[in-house]
Amino acid sequence: MRIFTNLLLAFFVVALSFSAEAQGRRYIDQVFSEVEVTKNNVFGANYTILSWLANPAGGHTLKQPLIADMYYPKGDTETDRPLVLYVHTGNFFPYPANGSCGGTLRDSSNVEFATRLAKMGYVVAVVDYRLGWNPFHAVELVRRYFLINAAYRGVQDMNTFARYFRLSVDKLGNPHGIDPNKIAIWGQGTGGYLSLNTAYLRSYPEIFATENPLKFVLTPPVAPQNVPMVLEQYNGNITAEGDVTTVDALYNSLSQLPIGDTLCIPNHVGYSSDFALCINAGGALGDSIWLSPGEVPLISFHVDTDPNAPVDTDVLNVPTATGPQPVVEVSGSRRLAIRGDRLGNNDIFKNIPAGFDPYGQFNKSGHLGYYEFRGTPDDSSAPWEWAAGNNGIAVCNTDADLAKIYIDTMIGYFAPRACLALNLDCFTTSTKEVSEAQVDLRIAPNPASQYINITVSDKTPLKALFVFDISGRELKSVADINASHYVLRKENLQNGMYIIRMQFEKGVLSKKVVFE
Repeated sequence: MRIFTNLLLAFFVVALSFSAEAQGRRYIDQVFSEVEVTKNNVFGANYTILSWLANPAGGHTLKQPLIADMYYPKGDTETDRPLVLYVHTGNFFPYPANGSCGGTLRDSSNVEFATRLAKMGYVVAVVDYRLGWNPFHAVELVRRYFLINAAYRGVQDMNTFARYFRLSVDKLGNPHGIDPNKIAIWGQGTGGYLSLNTAYLRSYPEIFATENPLKFVLTPPVAPQNVPMVLEQYNGNITAEGDVTTVDALYNSLSQLPIGDTLCIPNHVGYSSDFALCINAGGALGDSIWLSPGEVPLISFHVDTDPNAPVDTDVLNVPTATGPQPVVEVSGSRRLAIRGDRLGNNDIFKNIPAGFDPYGQFNKSGHLGYYEFRGTPDDSSAPWEWAAGNNGIAVCNTDADLAKIYIDTMIGYFAPRACLALNLDCFTTSTKEVSEAQVDLRIAPNPASQYINITVSDKTPLKALFVFDISGRELKSVADINASHYVLRKENLQNGMYIIRMQFEKGVLSKKVVFE
């Protein structure tokens, strides 16, 4: 029996060494087993037109809190963690009236992405934003006007969230335990439009620096003369840091909003609104020219046959309860990847070490940072989403297991690229096997009935620990131990033999333990 178990341990250690690149690396793997979630946190406020849209005859703009659900790795002791702002989909219209399969903070895919990222060691804020536009107007130019204003408000809200978190570090004692220089924005669907436009539309004048100079301009006969669709003196500046803005007679004549209604108020003035990385899943940028040299790296995911958000440059069709509405020409992920490659914005992704990009080999796009999905089930444009059932004309995926396969790929492709873009220490921990003598390992009692003491030298503290059954299935993981003593408790483990894999600064060590 001793010969068998020793051979089994040797085989198991070899097997683990083949998968060492994917075991226990913070920001690469899910090194935390649980996540803490706090809901409906208010981090700002601004004025929405949704209440007026619901009642144009008597409604007014209303002040709306900007809320977020926060996801943290449970038990984590780090206080300088990267933050991901995760932005939900929804067509800038409330669910379920938006005719979409989602559109809330707690869509199934939002929760799944946020939970996985938190288990990898990130702090995640799933953020809400102001909704409201008129997708049913008969004139395409008017639909475009309302949509660009909805997107502009969304960009203001994303910038507001970024500044809140920096303020929280500076003035509130860093309650979220983040590094203010490592903030990423990840948008899904409509949220992808917001992540892209927030990251790459950095000033008001840029809105009109487009290939078609009239793209975002109201022209006769809709307006008496050419008028920009976004007017800073009414809509506020792009970061929502300027003066309070209200509707006057001129703006009332353009928008029909009531005279005297507030449109924008400042939030968290004086802090940076910058992001270090942009991630886009199925969104598009208002114009490819907005992607400029030297801007932050971009990771994108897109289905090549998406009928709504074009993968190249084409007309955006926004899903509504009455069917897709064509609105404006935009540039999707493939077009942005081509431009990004030419500008060199994603060159940092060339530095992923060998063995750390298992999903990259399956990417057929041929571009840095852009993963293209082809041949999705039922030609789905968002195969990473799922819902309980259909919503009006929207036929929704209800297969969570299938969606999670796509999420596996997206998280796996994101992880090593985010490590580089956010300057995270993901690739330096050694996977070399160390000896018991090198760390002065002592394990007792073994066999044990309830707990096992694991003790090592103060000079070689234990970093993390993983427990596997003899089939190789991971049953328990503990990250950020950083101590010379750890008590492994039996808890829910059954009687039997287990392999514990211990992570140290200079390598790893696997040992057989028995609970009886």
